[in-house]
Amino acid sequence: MRPIVLLVCMLASTAASAQASADFIALDRNRDGYISKVEALGNGEVHKRFSAFDADRDGLLSDDEYAAAVQDNQKRILQDSAITARVKAALLAEKGIASLSISVETYEGRVQLTGFVNAAEMASRAGRVTAGVTGVRTVHNNIVVR
Repeated sequence: MRPIVLLVCMLASTAASAQASADFIALDRNRDGYISKVEALGNGEVHKRFSAFDADRDGLLSDDEYAAAVQDNQKRILQDSAITARVKAALLAEKGIASLSISVETYEGRVQLTGFVNAAEMASRAGRVTAGVTGVRTVHNNIVVR
């Protein structure tokens, strides 16, 4: 079973790498083999962290630097998805919270709760439960009481 999992991971990595190369080519508008900060505007997540991945500090991202940025973004997406799942599970497990009427979104560990509940205490408890979940950095509690 373990070799199958390893093979699936390797194939997924290869597919992601091929997609990153295609995206790199699309972003490299002047076809110089590098992505400038202006060209990186085509991918907001890469542009946001441009300087963090410009390893040689030349103001350009090489194909390898771009691939590292894409891989880091994919890792963040997986981490945020895991946090969202843990928060939803914690809200479901908590008695007295209308968890099905609460929406959970996560970005870089910042969790936003939205929805409608019947009592202010329920909204407050949902925020406290969320804050106690592993990986949650901040909670933006936008739950409305009807």
